[in-house]
Amino acid sequence: MSTAPEISHRFTRDDNLFEDFTVGETIVHPRGRTISDGEHMLWTNFVLNTAQLHFNQKMCDDEPATNFGGRRVVYGGIVFAFVAGLASEETEENAACVLSYDEGRHLNPVFAGDTLFAESTVLAKSEDDPRIARCGAPGLAPGKAGVVKFLLRGLNQRGEVVLEITRELVILKKAYRP
Repeated sequence: MSTAPEISHRFTRDDNLFEDFTVGETIVHPRGRTISDGEHMLWTNFVLNTAQLHFNQKMCDDEPATNFGGRRVVYGGIVFAFVAGLASEETEENAACVLSYDEGRHLNPVFAGDTLFAESTVLAKSEDDPRIARCGAPGLAPGKAGVVKFLLRGLNQRGEVVLEITRELVILKKAYRP
């Protein structure tokens, strides 16, 4: 009778735990994401956004000098969601929770057909933040995880920054990774 070999499999990467991040480093996330007009319209309507600039093409056509050359602007919530998603594999896979998104700004408009990219710069790290114990993960306490603060940037295909926002994550330490 043979026994099956023991297989060790991890569901997350080995290079994005608390100790792996260095203050000042910028992580350029490898994937891009093109926003289609269909996604733009679906999500703008799904969240009941009523700003005419997102879905009234006639208004944009009638006043192109006022409305970005007659183009509808993609709703900023979609831009934020896509950019955060593009950054998640390299920064959030071993996070126990997201503490904050703060200081967000849209710096350039995004249009259907634009491709978004993301980069994250490590702004700060803390091992003794009291919010670690309060983030809701059972048994999590300072010493088992730390807080990493990032500046998340979204860029379009021309390299123009379209979004900046800070975010703080509670990220597990290597010794406490499941």
